[in-house]
Amino acid sequence: MDKLIIKILISLTVVLILFIIYLGSSDFIINPRLIESEFPIEDQ
Repeated sequence: MDKLIIKILISLTVVLILFIIYLGSSDFIINPRLIESEFPIEDQ
């Protein structure tokens, strides 16, 4: 029974870590677009 609980905890922590990494990588993609939409850059 303990091994089952340990496996569930390990899998949950792996999923959470992957989710945090995904959010971190998506922030780098989203932030420039948000900044660009808030402050329009005009080509002169």
